[in-house]
Amino acid sequence: MEKILHLFVTSRCNHSCALCCNKLYNIDNIPVVTVELLKSVQTVCLTGGEPFNIPHYILIPMIKNMRTQFPNIENLYVYTSGIFDEDHLNSELITGVTMSPKSRDEWKRLKYLITTCDWFFNECHSNRLYVFKEDVRIAETFLDTLPKSRVQHIEIIHRTWDETFNTPPNEYFARLPILFDICSTKQQES
Repeated sequence: MEKILHLFVTSRCNHSCALCCNKLYNIDNIPVVTVELLKSVQTVCLTGGEPFNIPHYILIPMIKNMRTQFPNIENLYVYTSGIFDEDHLNSELITGVTMSPKSRDEWKRLKYLITTCDWFFNECHSNRLYVFKEDVRIAETFLDTLPKSRVQHIEIIHRTWDETFNTPPNEYFARLPILFDICSTKQQES
């Protein structure tokens, strides 16, 4: 069975969602990732807060080092609300993104990136769009505005807010010893 690591890299987020899973646990109590764990997993999912709040000149080398040092990591995904920009996207390092837009601006940004980043959406083999019940209508309208050739590269997953956070037996939840709680200048200004 594939082993999956959800790696918490930052607590910084540009949202304060009432039912955010980060409010269900104390971040300080999340175990720090170990070399042994990194050597044993096939998939890493970068999570947080918002991983793409980490400037690309820090995030991309971190991912590159992880992929180089741990060749057992076959897939690397990033969970995002959709604030990423083209500098964050590297289809040689990132297998895909799991997007969960929370604001109108994020839906607009996501549309721009999906329609303009041919190389990323054609080369990444797994991009997901999490759609919560209250956003189904927005998501349907959004998807209708996209070329069908783009939509076929995005798996739509209907989600509900969970009041508990339970990690499945083949999945691990860990954090970096030092979280990247800095923003890029571009995101600090907005």
